Amino acid sequence: MKKLFSASLAGITLLTFAGFHTDDMKEIDVVSTATESVAYTIEDVRNLQNFLLAKPTEENLKDKFYDLNYDGVWNIFDLCLMKRELLDSMPETTENNTIVVYFSRTGNTEKIAEYLLDLTDADSYVIEAAVPYTDEDIAYNNASCRANQEQNDKTVRPEIAEPILSLDSYDTVFLGYPIWWGQEPRIIDTFLESYDFSEKTVIPFCTSASSGISTSEKNIANLVPIGNQLAGKRFSASASKADVSVWYESLPLEKAEQKLQITVRDTILTATLADNSSAQAFAELLKKGEITVDMHDYGSFEKVGELPETLPRNDEQITTEAGDIILYLGNNITIYYDVNTWNFTKLGHIDNITQNELKSILGEGNVSITFALK
Repeated sequence: MKKLFSASLAGITLLTFAGFHTDDMKEIDVVSTATESVAYTIEDVRNLQNFLLAKPTEENLKDKFYDLNYDGVWNIFDLCLMKRELLDSMPETTENNTIVVYFSRTGNTEKIAEYLLDLTDADSYVIEAAVPYTDEDIAYNNASCRANQEQNDKTVRPEIAEPILSLDSYDTVFLGYPIWWGQEPRIIDTFLESYDFSEKTVIPFCTSASSGISTSEKNIANLVPIGNQLAGKRFSASASKADVSVWYESLPLEKAEQKLQITVRDTILTATLADNSSAQAFAELLKKGEITVDMHDYGSFEKVGELPETLPRNDEQITTEAGDIILYLGNNITIYYDVNTWNFTKLGHIDNITQNELKSILGEGNVSITFALK
């Protein structure tokens, strides 16, 4: 999972003709500067945007070359060109097509988001207000507090501190927030109106003491075009990771198969995990680090060894095949190289291997086998 960097790009559409003439600054040698390779950074984007918004900048922009189209003016066109150059120069840092985006003032929504991130291994982005919300700002009993005023005016759009540069690489967006006065906070509306969701799957989730999610779901659906908005879920502050897991597993999403890497001596095998809570618990265990199990032959059809922790069982009558990875009695893991019929839990199956190949790799007698997430 990767927490994304962000850049202050909100409000670009408002900067139509705002401009700055380079004659007002120290003369810059445009020709020599243009021949140099200029590598723009996210800070440059933020600097130029703040300048065009007449906001103070931390850096002295006196010698910056922000006139990208060489027309003698710093304006919105230069900002767009700078953004494009920055995006073109950024390396591909993720193949993930899912992101968990959330706003959390008191930490309740953040806790649910972290559970979801553990379950999905998605990327994440935290929405933070440019002017942070204080305890007084969300004092529900004070009719004039900031949150009351914002929630009573559907046109309010609180500024986001560091908007994410782009959501273009994501197909699925989990969107988390607390419920304020029965609705999503207005800063969620700011976020939604800043990007194109017309071809994305958006899945809301929220936290609240008693209010449901339905009003905020309707608000979100009516605010911007969304490709596919799935039914969301409201969680209490005391919700557990298991609660989040049950909801996530119920979603009609195409979930990527989880893979194991199994090392036997000098041979590395790949296995696909089963779709059950036992396999998920095994994956969670492996997220803490790889596990090496001393395994021995049993019954001339399996290698078996003890796990460091007991896993939940989903026992059923199974006739094994060569390559099946089985949980037995909750605390033993086995790799089958022949047939057996019994009540146990399937954890997964080794990919693309024949019975003879597997027998040869496992060998006779005791062997240490290392399991890791791939």
